[in-house]
Amino acid sequence: MSEPILPPIGMLAELTHRCPLQCPYCSNPLELLKANRELDTQTWLDLFSQAAELGVLQVHLSGGEPTLRRDLEQLIAGCSARGVYTNLITAGVGIAEGRIEAFAEAGLDHLQLSFQGARPVTTDRIGNHRGSHEKKLETAHRARAAGLPLTINAPVHRQNIEEVPEFIDLALSLGAERLEIANVQYAGWALANRSLLMPDPAAVDRQADIVAAAQEQLAGIMTIDFVTPDYFAIYPKPCMG
Repeated sequence: MSEPILPPIGMLAELTHRCPLQCPYCSNPLELLKANRELDTQTWLDLFSQAAELGVLQVHLSGGEPTLRRDLEQLIAGCSARGVYTNLITAGVGIAEGRIEAFAEAGLDHLQLSFQGARPVTTDRIGNHRGSHEKKLETAHRARAAGLPLTINAPVHRQNIEEVPEFIDLALSLGAERLEIANVQYAGWALANRSLLMPDPAAVDRQADIVAAAQEQLAGIMTIDFVTPDYFAIYPKPCMG
């Protein structure tokens, strides 16, 4: 007798492909969805209702850059009203003053902020957005002031892998509860730019050792996750297609 299929507990909602950054490792498709083809507010709210009925407990609001949606507060409130935990995945650039506070008031539970580098010059270069590092720092401070738990996401590849120790220091300085050292997974734009992004296996091993030492040292202070590139993993990850 086959085992019953359990309902999903999490949902990734890619609200838009619009984004102020131009990261070469982006996993979005090469043919990006135009703004006039995005799902409207009511459709998303209906989907969140259906997800909650299925047993989904968490919705991760992503993109592109989800804060470019003018209805984001309404979408957050819709999830909150259905008892669903919401995590906002953002680049932290171009968010209007007062809006993070509005997200918190709407019921946002958590904010995940990406840094393309631990150094300002790296962040600005990889995202092709001048001044983005300082804007991200401001977003982190505003999130903490609004009482939101904070995760720092550090997408790692050949161009920034040596900054892993600095990512750890950065996340600590921002008061983050969690740091994700996430080696780039090669899909979409990352696959197209693989020759520029794929790190040396020895570099991945070195950084894994650094992270392991930090995980032990910072236990109970900050959680650190380390995601290995699929190309170097012992086993392939489950099919997600």
